[in-house]
Amino acid sequence: MTRPLLGNALLGFAIVATVAIVAIADVFNATHLFNPHWPGHARFHIGMQFTTLVLVSLFSLTALKRGQVWAAALAPGSFWPGLFVAYLIPGTDVYASQALREIGVPINLLLAAVLLGITAFGVLLQSPKEK
Repeated sequence: MTRPLLGNALLGFAIVATVAIVAIADVFNATHLFNPHWPGHARFHIGMQFTTLVLVSLFSLTALKRGQVWAAALAPGSFWPGLFVAYLIPGTDVYASQALREIGVPINLLLAAVLLGITAFGVLLQSPKEK
């Protein structure tokens, strides 16, 4: 497998995995969007966030198909840093449940770092090799 082909595969994986992870973690479970104890406005923002992520991801997949590497990196490259920013906001909590807290590792921040690393490596592999 060539460097550009591997880079394409990694970027495609990062884009699709970002949408899938967010769908599982934030949308199609009882802890976030469909949590009846969440204020309506918080659920409104999750719905808006997911819609935006899906649209940007479709743009990124189209850019990937056209060989526009930096544009392809837009979805995962713009979504995941927000978790680190949110972590710094007073009153936020990286753990969605007590069970996740007991693991002792903020899984969402770990996934964010891994997906950002995969995205960066995918872009790097697309860059022309220096001689």
